[in-house]
Amino acid sequence: MKLGSLTPLLITMMMPAVACKEGDDKTTSTSDGSGGAWAVGEDATMVRLNPEGDVWLYPLEIEGDLLAIACKGKAMAVAVGDDGVVLRTEDAGGRWQQLDVGTRAPLRAVALSGGTAGFVVGDGIVLRSDDEARSFTPVPDVEGDFTAVTTTAKGTLAWMTTASGQIWQLDGEVMTPVFTGSEGPLAGIGVTPEGAHLVAVGAGGLVLRSDDAGETWASVPTPTSRDLHAVRISGKADLVVAVGAAGTVLRLDDELGTSVEELLEPGLALRGLHLAFDGHGHVVGDHGVALHSHDAGLHWESLELGLEDALYGLDDLHGEPHL
Repeated sequence: MKLGSLTPLLITMMMPAVACKEGDDKTTSTSDGSGGAWAVGEDATMVRLNPEGDVWLYPLEIEGDLLAIACKGKAMAVAVGDDGVVLRTEDAGGRWQQLDVGTRAPLRAVALSGGTAGFVVGDGIVLRSDDEARSFTPVPDVEGDFTAVTTTAKGTLAWMTTASGQIWQLDGEVMTPVFTGSEGPLAGIGVTPEGAHLVAVGAGGLVLRSDDAGETWASVPTPTSRDLHAVRISGKADLVVAVGAAGTVLRLDDELGTSVEELLEPGLALRGLHLAFDGHGHVVGDHGVALHSHDAGLHWESLELGLEDALYGLDDLHGEPHL
């Protein structure tokens, strides 16, 4: 495994460009153009994991935690975090622009559609973009502290979870509560590309599922009581993978059945998950934990990053759709 350091240029809006140290490479795409995973986390940590298993640290001259990242295609990505930080790149990480989105609230999740729509959520705020994340505006009449967001391939609808256990749907600028149960806090949500099937996860092993585009929701029995932090659902809605406390990996597979395993000590958690349609993916979590899978989460192998910082969010530069 190769451990290196990339040196991006961080550009702050309304401020001069911030110079960075000299380095060999200013891109997070691999030499063959196949992309690579990005993980973000504590103290503005950013790490690149390429398909060959090489690892690069990616220092940024900002403060605070980065809590989530979303990528689009092989060149564009948006990362969000503490103090209203929103970073955007359109050249695979060679340059990052810090956007002024008019808030200092912690921003906890980001989702980008295949079109021009993008969404960012955080404590007491929902932001929407209709220009490929070049700018964001707040959605009016928002209530709640939002923990996760997902959108369809076209970006026509978005759904978001809250720390109080609600699920909201955003249609244009209209926010509608679609689930208001009291099962517990929710932390992650995923949707199939066309929006027909959704799954949300949260405290105590809670899994909620909708098969009618979010109109109705039902609790799914699972063999774990661990808190779940992130989830993905396959395009055919026949596989759900969720991760959480104690390194829990929960698989709800229509073909292979339900399975759960715990990969970490009880005090540690997996917090970010990405899986592609071909089954390749990564999970990241506390103390710099990173694992990768080539079979849609059936088996996982450890990646040694040499980090102590927690990693909270994960996505990759991709030409293919997500799981």
